[in-house]
Amino acid sequence: MASFFSLERNVVVMSVTGLMLNFGYQSFQTFVPLYLRSLEASILDIGIVFVAIQIATTLVSIPGGVLADRLGRKFVIIIGNALGFGLYFALLGVSNWTIALIVLFAATVFATLVQPAYSSLVAESVKPVDRSRAFGTFFFFVYLGLALGGIVGGFFANWVDIVIVATSGVVAASIRAFLLKETLPKGRRADPNPKSFVTRLSRDVWFLLLALLVFNFSSGLGQPLYAIFSTDILHLTKWELGVMVGMGFLAGMFGAFLAGKISARLGVTKMMVMAVIVASFLLIPWLYSPNSILAVMIFSVSGFFAQFFFVGNQALMADLTSAKERGSIIGLVTTVAGFGGITAPYIGSQLWLRLDPRSPFLVSSLLAVAVAIPLLLIRRGSVGAKCLHCGRAVPQDARFCDSCGEPITYEKCTMCGRRLEENARFCDLCGSRQ
Repeated sequence: MASFFSLERNVVVMSVTGLMLNFGYQSFQTFVPLYLRSLEASILDIGIVFVAIQIATTLVSIPGGVLADRLGRKFVIIIGNALGFGLYFALLGVSNWTIALIVLFAATVFATLVQPAYSSLVAESVKPVDRSRAFGTFFFFVYLGLALGGIVGGFFANWVDIVIVATSGVVAASIRAFLLKETLPKGRRADPNPKSFVTRLSRDVWFLLLALLVFNFSSGLGQPLYAIFSTDILHLTKWELGVMVGMGFLAGMFGAFLAGKISARLGVTKMMVMAVIVASFLLIPWLYSPNSILAVMIFSVSGFFAQFFFVGNQALMADLTSAKERGSIIGLVTTVAGFGGITAPYIGSQLWLRLDPRSPFLVSSLLAVAVAIPLLLIRRGSVGAKCLHCGRAVPQDARFCDSCGEPITYEKCTMCGRRLEENARFCDLCGSRQ
């Protein structure tokens, strides 16, 4: 079991509380389009709400990364969790979809603020070679929570789901406040200036950013429409919709369970390419499912493969960044890539109205190939053979990078002497803690 799971303290705490958070989140999130329609929102109105949510997600990723690098990972996570989920209490008693939009926007701002800190803390809590397994463990529990939340949420009225999501966030934030260990001590924190790292981003980071930009646009086309398509076109009940989404996340949980092993065999980028193509093209038979059983089965298999992409993405971003600037760079990548999803919900709604309800999902499937191309162009170097600032390959004895001019500084492992990236907490050769 230990070969599949990471049992490091931070990973365990983040995973268990992640289960709690995402159980609460998904108990309501699955049914947000139906909730908005109960407030007399139209298809276009729902698309606008999801555009606003995507804007909120995009706006705060860079500030979230900078805060994580300046204030530490733990502080940002706790504040973001408490406010991002606690604000859902404000939805109780709302009778107008525009008010709901404002609340959802504000909640999303704080909830998204923590994403760079999440990725950085999990990555920095384990040895580099164990990052895929650590993220696999984290996402295993996250998707277990999402699966159970989607199923349970279908049983309750909207106001009960709102109470569940808000309460789960406050409780999880409290647990993390007591049990998480900071991975970026004050002495190692940077005071990042965007100019200091944006101009030195490696080509691999730019390729990853491009892939995520297309991926966010692709997935955003159908994001606000899944629930309505499932109930109106596939004729699923609210409970069957919850089961379908829950089973998709349950399958994703097992995908996360295996992601570390798969990435060790295929490599992270090849695993991501395989995942995005298979998961996307499985949408096509799902669109024509003749009954709820087949719809649930296809959706679940798609969720299983999709998880390889998400786990791989987190591990890859950690591998391509140094600890001192990791939060800021992850925030930058998330923000720029997020622009791909800002207009997508509205465009998807227009495709639904002007062409056909299936058209947003079909276009999304076809874009999977465009996601794969930049991923295949990523070529990761090994630590000690590249500049840690811009990623350019350098001679082993180089003192300065001939591309960006920055000094080449490494730390040596205290046990075996291997050259490591600055601020490394583990040696990727002997595994000793630094």
